[in-house]
Amino acid sequence: MVSRTKLELIMESFGDCKTLEHGGDALAVFQQAHQDGDPFNLMLLDINLPGMDGIQLLSAIRKAEKQLGIEKSQQAKILMTTSYRDKERIVASIQSECDDYIGKPVTLELIRNKLKKLGIKQQALSTDSIGSDMPVMRTTDQIYGEIVLMMERNQVKLPSLPRLYIRFRELTAQQPSLDEIVDLLKNDIAITAEIIRRSNSAYNRGYVTNKSLDKAVTRLGYDAMVRLVAEMSIRKFFTMQSQKYRPLVENLWKHSISCAYAAELMSKILKLEIDGDPFLMGLLHDIGKLALLQIIADMERQGKFNDGIHPILLVNILDEYHCQLGAKLLDRWKFADYYIHAALHHKNPKSPADIETSVESTETAYDNESMLVHIASQTANLMGYDILASGPVEIDLNDVAPVERFNLQPEKITTTKEYVTQRMTEVQELF
Repeated sequence: MVSRTKLELIMESFGDCKTLEHGGDALAVFQQAHQDGDPFNLMLLDINLPGMDGIQLLSAIRKAEKQLGIEKSQQAKILMTTSYRDKERIVASIQSECDDYIGKPVTLELIRNKLKKLGIKQQALSTDSIGSDMPVMRTTDQIYGEIVLMMERNQVKLPSLPRLYIRFRELTAQQPSLDEIVDLLKNDIAITAEIIRRSNSAYNRGYVTNKSLDKAVTRLGYDAMVRLVAEMSIRKFFTMQSQKYRPLVENLWKHSISCAYAAELMSKILKLEIDGDPFLMGLLHDIGKLALLQIIADMERQGKFNDGIHPILLVNILDEYHCQLGAKLLDRWKFADYYIHAALHHKNPKSPADIETSVESTETAYDNESMLVHIASQTANLMGYDILASGPVEIDLNDVAPVERFNLQPEKITTTKEYVTQRMTEVQELF
């Protein structure tokens, strides 16, 4: 759903666009369009569609066009989109008469270049409605380059970790006593109240209701208390002054916390040997998107975009550059290398084949971490916890995430989803 929504935003700059989830539905709409005398000129088909896969759909469309007597020159242009890189699927698509294929992640520039080769140009904006002095829309590279330049000149205010969390991390690194932890946490009323509330929840409840922080910390346990402090502290800067972007930030928080819970459980049930805290990796993996939203909101307030940033550019910038900026932030906050690596590489972790043939080095030392966060993030998306709030998707995780290496059977994915649902219900008051 996220990829489809992003692609729809991109394609709207080329013409009227319709999106569908299932291959069978797409074939029916294609046939109806011909009956109505208004056929589609261009189609983008994902190779991995539910029901009827993209290659089957491609073959069915070409067969239907021949039955309708449509000359080859008048047939719809069809591009296949895929995250796969294996030659067999690409060859099969070409044999089924696709016009080209596009590897994910899909961007406006990539689409523009592909369609230009097919003689399809991006629609020009009308000078009658916008004026001849309207500046040309900047590319994602140009906008991100401007953001980096502003950062280097200290012209943007990046989010900073709450002071209490910094002190908490420093304290826990020194193997503190319970009294020292309680004394620190008492400085934050909200965290104190939430620790007590969580210790009395259905998941943790004991025979007696807790009313004191020290007893609540004891009941929760050290690991759960550390996760809760991270969760509460980091929640505080998932805020946005701009009302325009506030819903996106709220959705981003839900995605981040659900990804954290998924990574936490998956690391346990898969018995993965990883460095660092998988919960914290999941919580911080998309921190670059938060920073980008805050910076772009500031740029809009400063008038750097005439009427606000175009939705296509916003989606592309968040998708393409959040890993780089997130890694920069975690490095600035003095996080360990494995957290930085997970933020930088979770979007496109190494495939099982790449890992098997790679030589162990600093660059490949944390592939388990980035792969874990990638799968946890995809799981959260499929549950509907994505930045576009698209709702749950009934699809096999194998279709969107390379899970073969971890042998992640369906029952383990189901267990993870149930755990995430339970935890998200528990933290609902934080939304």
